[in-house]
Amino acid sequence: MADSTSTSKAFWEGLTPSVSSGLASVAEAGLAALDRLPVPTRRSERWKYSPLTRMLAQPLNSPKAPHGIPEDIRVQPIPGLDAYRVVLVNGHVVTEACDLPVAEGVICMPLFQALDEGRLQGVDADWSGYHEREWVGALHAAHAQDGVYLELEAGVTLDRPLLVHHHVTGDNVAVCPRHRIVMGDQSSAEVVVWHSSSSEATGMVNALLEGHVGRGARLGLDKVQNEQGKVFHLAHEHVTQASDSTFRVHSMTVQGHWVRNELNVAQKGRGAHTIMHGVYLPKDQEHVDNHTTMDHTVPNCTSSELYKGILYDRSTGVFNGKVFVRQEAQQTNAYQQNANIVADQGASINAKPELEIYADDVKCSHGCTVGQFDDEALFYLKSRGIGERAARALMVQAFIGDVLAGMGSEEVAAEVETLLSERHGWM
Repeated sequence: MADSTSTSKAFWEGLTPSVSSGLASVAEAGLAALDRLPVPTRRSERWKYSPLTRMLAQPLNSPKAPHGIPEDIRVQPIPGLDAYRVVLVNGHVVTEACDLPVAEGVICMPLFQALDEGRLQGVDADWSGYHEREWVGALHAAHAQDGVYLELEAGVTLDRPLLVHHHVTGDNVAVCPRHRIVMGDQSSAEVVVWHSSSSEATGMVNALLEGHVGRGARLGLDKVQNEQGKVFHLAHEHVTQASDSTFRVHSMTVQGHWVRNELNVAQKGRGAHTIMHGVYLPKDQEHVDNHTTMDHTVPNCTSSELYKGILYDRSTGVFNGKVFVRQEAQQTNAYQQNANIVADQGASINAKPELEIYADDVKCSHGCTVGQFDDEALFYLKSRGIGERAARALMVQAFIGDVLAGMGSEEVAAEVETLLSERHGWM
């Protein structure tokens, strides 16, 4: 029997199993795996710095679908962004707040509707097999809620970004959204996933996004976490790439009580290119954990990974990035860098960049830095008549500016910068 089974059962036994008939087999497998798989604890290397002890201490409940649009949600949280929109509250699609694309070659609908229409069935409903490997994945599979299904046919370009806005409200809620993105050959799309919550919200978000980027296709994903309250946030993205495709993802943690991001990308075709960038600025006693896996399985592919963090007060951070270069993946060019500033004495970061190379004709590099704000640079700025608050803001902007500049939307990048400025008192 798995470790901590009695504790974990008390945590999830009040949750409602997934109500989608299309996910029945996955939900059944998830429930069985909950008993078989170990609950993540400090004894597990992957969860050493992010055990689920505190999350498991409070039994959760499955929230009901909201009646209308809640008062505490900004349906469009990004000023000036002209985008299609899907709004989910506690894992339920709020139809009256949505603006879905309707165009030839574009299929965009709630995931449960796609399942009902037979667009993905049985084991095909779970590409990544996440529920078979991880207890957290099994928990998601057993209680999966609605999400977004986006499919672009070959050669189609989505003319506006698609904004997927998740909002959490209520006490001790369990929210398990599930998304699927299928990019046909030579297609192109920009997707923004925005997570928010009310200031009184408590509970768990356990989100899964699976995607496939076809030959020569381009997918950009901007993911922003701006959650108030005391929500434990677990996110898992699993993306596969075909030949000559490009996948870009920016993971931006503005605010979150406890956050664990897992990003897994597998290149399955020659000439694929991957960009994985992220920023995290926790404060108070917040915790942010970024785990990434970049899997080079075929020759002549490239990847670029850059994560930057600034940790304040008594916050904690984790970065564990692993790059695999398989024996067949000759002529791989892979770059990985993690840079951190520990702004206050009580803050800490555990960083572990990793390279596993089994090919001999490759160009790969990785590194990690941990430091503090440059006192000499701060003194220089202040000596030029710039106040300390403004000087620190300039230093932060210089540190994370290259990551922000690479986002798919200027409006999203500007709102992230504004939220960070307001939260940390730089304005």
